[in-house]
Amino acid sequence: MGRQKRFEIKETLGELKSYKSKVHNYKSGQRLKELILLKEDSLLSLTSVARQLAISTRSLSRWILLYKQKGIEAYIAPETRDKPSKIITPEIHESLEKSLKNTDNPFNSYMEVQQWLKEEHGIEIEYQWLWKYLTTKMGTTLKVPRKSHSKKDPDAAEAFFKNAIIINTY
Repeated sequence: MGRQKRFEIKETLGELKSYKSKVHNYKSGQRLKELILLKEDSLLSLTSVARQLAISTRSLSRWILLYKQKGIEAYIAPETRDKPSKIITPEIHESLEKSLKNTDNPFNSYMEVQQWLKEEHGIEIEYQWLWKYLTTKMGTTLKVPRKSHSKKDPDAAEAFFKNAIIINTY
């Protein structure tokens, strides 16, 4: 027959169905379906629920334990893997952030940042890892100017703006 459920779901069936709008990933949706199936009592055993959701009974047991310990909000929240870096310490992060905000001597490339970290802090970081760290943690992007035509006359642009009337529309 399979393992019987031995816990009570605190939320009503209507509340569980209303949580569908808060679920944004597949795993959380599966977890919510599991609670709805158990609350409806359509399936009597945990084994049948696991078969219905195409997951192992061990995964189902872990999900139930998580629900018992942390409640519904933590149960349907997406898992985050935002672990602190082992290479870049908080002190290095702060120093790097300060250097990135320095307008007097800005970095022109991620390779310059890589070189700066090697000189200042003595750590060597791969380019791809550094790029991912800077873009995700600090929101950096490379600022590249648009290409200019080779036949463009620099004096013509100055003459254009000399006679232009600038209107503020705000």
